[in-house]
Amino acid sequence: MIKFFRKIRQDLLSTGKTGKYFKYAIGEIILVVIGILIALQINNWNENRKLENNKQKLLLALKQELQINKGILENYLIGLHKNNSQVNKLINYSAGAQELEIDSVRIYASTLSYPIKLSLLNSVFEEAVSAGKFEILGDSLKSTLSFLKDFTQSRNNINDKGDNLHFNNNGNNTDLIMILDVYNLDGDESNNLHPSLTKHPDFVKNDEDFIKYIKSSDTYAKISKVHYFNVLDEGWIKNGLLWLTTENIRRIDKELSK
Repeated sequence: MIKFFRKIRQDLLSTGKTGKYFKYAIGEIILVVIGILIALQINNWNENRKLENNKQKLLLALKQELQINKGILENYLIGLHKNNSQVNKLINYSAGAQELEIDSVRIYASTLSYPIKLSLLNSVFEEAVSAGKFEILGDSLKSTLSFLKDFTQSRNNINDKGDNLHFNNNGNNTDLIMILDVYNLDGDESNNLHPSLTKHPDFVKNDEDFIKYIKSSDTYAKISKVHYFNVLDEGWIKNGLLWLTTENIRRIDKELSK
């Protein structure tokens, strides 16, 4: 093709048709420019297609991760709500506002703290941020995803402080943990990683002494603090983490439908 155009130029020059030669040269330049523009357009189209494909893959991966987290949060809330409801009954019993059988009192006392720790997935989000892929998402979605991350971290920090108050508190809650059998020291051995521990006699109380301990104002105050943080966590998860997770899934669906 290049030889063909060169021959045309040479023929025009050899025949003295200078005017036509310049017109032809200009036309050839225009054709080259058009060719370059077309090539750039094709290249941009290919790059945009790759970018869009990467965006679609990221959106689907994020949606899958968030859907798993949504299921985890919903199941966690069911257990946490049941646990908090039992502690609520225990507090009312301690205050003399509710009657319970002693077996129920011991069961509710052992569920003072919800035993399951909340653990959510975030590998897709973190990888997207570290690899710079996060920027290909829409501004609205980026905002709510970042808010969810910050909200999750804040919840974890508050939860850690609550756990520290419940179970450390400079050793002030040792009796509460041991007497109420929060750690279920003599539970079903088949469910434990290690053999059951024997409770120290100082923490073993018969039904009468156990009821007296539960109904003391000091125990009431300790249980109420634990219950406060547990209910706070329930609201934080339900109206915060779960709502934000659901909202992010909705926004991802909106991005995918564009």
